[in-house]
Amino acid sequence: MAILVYYRKLSEDASTVRYAFGGHPAETDRVMTLDKASCEADPDDGRRTFGFHATVRGIARTHHTSGTWPEHGMVAH
Repeated sequence: MAILVYYRKLSEDASTVRYAFGGHPAETDRVMTLDKASCEADPDDGRRTFGFHATVRGIARTHHTSGTWPEHGMVAH
């Protein structure tokens, strides 16, 4: 199964980061909240799809590599 998901940071505070994500840069209509300590996330709509999980892993991997939470990006799998 192939997946292409785009994401962009909406907000960040001391314990969480919120991202919008979707299948096209102009259509990032889903939103997730990611816990910084555990790198676990919850989608606002409750749908834990393959794209959601791939996006969480991509964001966490970028954070692990760079030490900062990415402003935006893309996950291709």
